[in-house]
Amino acid sequence: MTDWQLKIDLSDFWHKYPDELTLQEIAIKLVFVLENFKKIVKKRFPDYLESFEEIIDNFQAFAEDESLDDPDNFDDALEDLYDWADTHLDERPFGGKKLCWISTR
Repeated sequence: MTDWQLKIDLSDFWHKYPDELTLQEIAIKLVFVLENFKKIVKKRFPDYLESFEEIIDNFQAFAEDESLDDPDNFDDALEDLYDWADTHLDERPFGGKKLCWISTR
């Protein structure tokens, strides 16, 4: 079983797309959550902070630039977040310690 070291909770707004929020509005909320979470990453896993900040920057760009308002661009940024979160922190090929659980429920 996977031993997640951190958890980011997106459940407050994740399922409000597309009925209540646009992808850009979701990105704005994501940036807010991730920016607040950054201090935890900095304290507990500073080696992973720079890549986390790049992910935040990608969502920020998506939120601010209407020319990027395309589900594929959002999915690319989201894939980067999930890849970052799934980082193995030990040598076990299955399960083991991973960086962060992304909760959307």
